[in-house]
Amino acid sequence: MTVGLRMFLSSAAFSIVIAVAYWGVAREPTGTLLLGVMAFGLSFVAGYMIVAEREAELWGDDAQADNAAAAGDIVGSYSIRSALPIGTAAALTFIGLGLVISPTLAALAIIALLALGALFIIQSA
Repeated sequence: MTVGLRMFLSSAAFSIVIAVAYWGVAREPTGTLLLGVMAFGLSFVAGYMIVAEREAELWGDDAQADNAAAAGDIVGSYSIRSALPIGTAAALTFIGLGLVISPTLAALAIIALLALGALFIIQSA
């Protein structure tokens, strides 16, 4: 876990530095806000790793590990023939468009996203 934790913490610190530099140069609030949101997201994942996954033993943390040692590790199950990821991307796109064009479109896309989330849960079982 230490390799991933260092990666997320260093990326969050870099994002904060870039956000401050961007604000200092451009004085543009939108880009600064987005860089801040990125830093918050990276910090959130790092915090989750510290709190919830502190005792995880990952293959990448072992300095003596080679590729053969990681063979056969189960890291998750992935459905490769599912249309749900494309549907989720479309729903998120329509939520964004709905926020600009029509609140009704955004509401329908949110309902579709919730239905797709339920289908994801059903499909993963």
